[in-house]
Amino acid sequence: MRHKKIEDIPTQVFTPLVKPKIQISLKCKFTIALIISLTIVISIGFLNLYRIQERVFEEEAINRSELVLNFGEASRNYVINELTPAVEKHTNTMIFEAKSNAFATRKIFEIFNEEIPEYIYRQPALNPLNHNNKADKLETEIIKYFQNNPGTNTTQGYKTSNNQQIFYLAKPIKMENSYLKCHGKPEDAPKEIIEKYGTQNGFNWKVGEIISTLIIYVPIQDLLHNQYSMVRVFIYTFIGLTIVLIALIYLLFDKLVGKRIYQFSQAMNQAALNPGVTVRIRDRGKDELGMMAKVFNKMADSLDDAYNNLEHKVAQRTAEIEKTLQELKITQSQLIQAEKMSSLGQLVAGIAHEINNPLSFISGNINHAEKYTQELLQLIALYQLVYPQPDNKIQNHINNIDLEFISKDLPNLLKSMKIGSDRIDKIVVNLRNFSRLDQAEMKFVDIHEGIDSTLVILQHRLKSNSDHPEITILKNYSQLPLIECNPGLLNQVFMNIISNGIDALITSAENNQNSQFIPEIIIETTLINSQLIQVSITDNGTGITEQVKSQIFNPFFTTKPIGKGTGLGLSISYKIIVERHQGTIHCDSEIGKGTKFIIQLPLRI
Repeated sequence: MRHKKIEDIPTQVFTPLVKPKIQISLKCKFTIALIISLTIVISIGFLNLYRIQERVFEEEAINRSELVLNFGEASRNYVINELTPAVEKHTNTMIFEAKSNAFATRKIFEIFNEEIPEYIYRQPALNPLNHNNKADKLETEIIKYFQNNPGTNTTQGYKTSNNQQIFYLAKPIKMENSYLKCHGKPEDAPKEIIEKYGTQNGFNWKVGEIISTLIIYVPIQDLLHNQYSMVRVFIYTFIGLTIVLIALIYLLFDKLVGKRIYQFSQAMNQAALNPGVTVRIRDRGKDELGMMAKVFNKMADSLDDAYNNLEHKVAQRTAEIEKTLQELKITQSQLIQAEKMSSLGQLVAGIAHEINNPLSFISGNINHAEKYTQELLQLIALYQLVYPQPDNKIQNHINNIDLEFISKDLPNLLKSMKIGSDRIDKIVVNLRNFSRLDQAEMKFVDIHEGIDSTLVILQHRLKSNSDHPEITILKNYSQLPLIECNPGLLNQVFMNIISNGIDALITSAENNQNSQFIPEIIIETTLINSQLIQVSITDNGTGITEQVKSQIFNPFFTTKPIGKGTGLGLSISYKIIVERHQGTIHCDSEIGKGTKFIIQLPLRI
């Protein structure tokens, strides 16, 4: 067997079994799936990064706001706790820059804003003394939020101003006792406050009441820019790594999977297109594809065996078919033979019946005829005594008919007729016995009756003629019990064997015309034991060779000329004895000394 490696297969030999449709390759599908998967991973990573950046951004804005807010809070506390008490030691005059914490803090932040103008400090109120400190819409909502949530210390958020986003952080301001001097009753307030702000706004507040908020607006453009920059860097980096990863995975997949699968497909197509050439996949991998290669090689071995043994299997199958046809032919011939024997049995039974009817009249009247004849002869003798001298006419008739001869011969004639009718009656009985060929049921019978009936049917072949002398039948019957059998089938066996013996004796007689050859057939029956009997049929013909003897029970085997025999007689006999009656049959023969068939049958089946 010639083997090929997959690498040795010429590309021009390969032609697809069916022209494939344009389809996406496995590598392309894998790459698309990989890109989709990585895109999903990138999207999830980007969202998580964006959320992290938002938290970092917000924490940075809060830190900035708290830093500035704490600075403003420190400035305000300094004015309240240090500057105002120190100024009051020297004068009771209302100095806004020293005694008003809001005014002083605002002035401090104006200086602060000169250096960092982006930060905005406010201390808005719902009803301030200074109209410039009036809370806008957002600040009003913040103050109301603190009023509705007195336990809250800070709040934060975003607002848009001049198309820019600004972060804010606010703390509530509660009315304290020290503030009542300026925000209590208008009549108790310093005259400088009344002169500057009037008596309409900023008065009549109570201790603990949230009157305003301290709020810082912090710019976040730089934070947003940094955030966007980091996100872009992350995206570009991730995309670059993804491309490199996809390329590496693609090349790795192509090497470990794609090329190997392509080799597998090439090998499979080559094996399909060239069954006479053995294709093997040289893949030593330990993974699933390696296992697939081993399975393919095993399958290829099986296909090679099947292909190489195809002719043998076809011949074997042809032989089986021929054997089946032979068996069918044998069965058909057996059916035809069985039908012939059944028809013969029916014919014999009909003939026996038709002969038996007139025979009954003959047998029944012979006795009367014999009696009447004796009486008439006695009457004639009496007349002769009484009339010893008859007239001339009677005497002449007596002389003409030879009355004395008739008187002596007539009883003998009637006696021979009676013997003939008895013989016909015996023949009819034997014909009836033989006519049981068409009976299929098992019954207990005397096997000697079947043998005798067969001999009656073959009697005409036993008589001498111009071709051969009379064939003698010698019977050595033992005392046998009734046996369980199909009598019609056994009669068929006896007829086949005795007919073959007669044929052999006729052939021997033709070959020994100048000798004193006396043909004979010996039939013996023996009781072997309480379970078994034996029937042997022996002729003194020429015998048969060992080669012929080994084939005599084969269907359609015959040594007779064409048209003289079918070769089914002994084959059918073998089946009847062995298969139907669980007996045995075999042949002993010696050239020049004759042939003997030995049949053994069980008494019970």
